[in-house]
Amino acid sequence: MLSDDLINRLIRYPRAAASRIRILRLRMCGVRLGRKCWIRRIHVPRNPWDIALDDMVALDDEVVLLTTGTRGARPKLFIGRSTYVNRFTMFDASLSISIGAECMIGPYCYITDHDHGAGDGPISAQALVEASVKVGNNVWIGAHAVILKGVSIGDNAIIGAGAVVTTDVGPGERVAGVPARQIGAGRQIGDAPYSAGSPAAATWAQGRAERRRDRD
Repeated sequence: MLSDDLINRLIRYPRAAASRIRILRLRMCGVRLGRKCWIRRIHVPRNPWDIALDDMVALDDEVVLLTTGTRGARPKLFIGRSTYVNRFTMFDASLSISIGAECMIGPYCYITDHDHGAGDGPISAQALVEASVKVGNNVWIGAHAVILKGVSIGDNAIIGAGAVVTTDVGPGERVAGVPARQIGAGRQIGDAPYSAGSPAAATWAQGRAERRRDRD
């Protein structure tokens, strides 16, 4: 009788070989991939040159990396070191989506940096309205969460399952709901708990003001 460990190895080894083949194909198509990435059966519908994945990024089955528009000097979609993205999550970038290091993103999430104009005439015929999205380091995003354009999420934040995030989330904050609102106490930032008057909060608030000036 086969041991549990041997059975799991027999399951993993063909997947590991397939992951290496996918990585080679994505690199040949122009995706910028770091070392030791783990890539399952993902989808890159177009513009692979606008995607960059740092070292040890892990993308599970049916993750979609979608970028739109002309080729730019920098990647429109960046996912940081050792971040894991669970099944059926979609990134939809036309300007800039940046995900930090060591993040955990649950299944069936949607992260976008744009929507359509909503003036007269068909919505499908109107120009995109764009604003960059930035997710900090060590952020946990629960299943079915939606992150909309112009949002910045600070380091160590938690986004509850099913949340729709329409405004910035500070470092260490926990948010949930539709639209997302802060719940509970902040998380640890370094050696001290996050608070509104902490140095981490001041740095983040300054960055948020600068981003808003850039949008205007």
